Amino acid sequence: MKVKATKLLIFLFTAMVLVSLACSVDLYGTPTPVSVSPAVEPSAQPEPTATVTIEPTPSVQQFYTEEFDSEDNNWEYLLVNGSNKQIVKSGADSPSIRTVGGLLVFDLQNKGTTAYATYEPFTYADVRLDAKVDNRGTNNNTVSFICRKSEVGWYQFDIASSGLYEIFFAKAAGGAVEYIRIADGGSGKIKTGFAENEYGIVCQGTTLVLNINGAEARRLEDKKYLLPEGKVGVSVSSVKDAPVIVDFYWAKISQP
Repeated sequence: MKVKATKLLIFLFTAMVLVSLACSVDLYGTPTPVSVSPAVEPSAQPEPTATVTIEPTPSVQQFYTEEFDSEDNNWEYLLVNGSNKQIVKSGADSPSIRTVGGLLVFDLQNKGTTAYATYEPFTYADVRLDAKVDNRGTNNNTVSFICRKSEVGWYQFDIASSGLYEIFFAKAAGGAVEYIRIADGGSGKIKTGFAENEYGIVCQGTTLVLNINGAEARRLEDKKYLLPEGKVGVSVSSVKDAPVIVDFYWAKISQP
């Protein structure tokens, strides 16, 4: 009996050892879980932005040289017809005045017509205005320069293709233009006929000056009208003949 009890104890001890080993060993080869980081989606790429090119806006200048190579709408046109000097058209679309190939062209097809082009962005008290012009039509015409143009009136310097000049006080009233002569004279510096000339005026204080092809043709003092300030511009007139065609190559506005 003692032997049997001993064998039983050995059997039970052996069974316990085997059970303990089975619990400590993974008999089925179950893999150890592996920690996996969650997938990160790539950030969305920004949509390409279209490049917009902004054209620079031409600056409006107070003192500069206008070469008439673009339609900048800074010059306003006025047309006066007939012996009664009636204003018949104004604005920037007069068919008698246009810019072509870097020229401001006055094309007057009727007798007794005066066409004005004034620089609108600025008014001036003391100013100088110079320009180069070319006569391509009849020899009986007048080129004019104006300063201090306002509702009160303006000074107008007329240079005729015949070699004479006149200086006026002018004023628009009742749909017409009135001219009062201040001075007149003649100059051998004016190139008559189909020729190019450079003219210029100075309005400074009460002093009015007319320059013709680099020489001073007339200087005077205005003690009567005393216009304070206004716009500057140029003009062409047909007198008794037509057509009158005059080209302005450039116009320079400067300080006197």
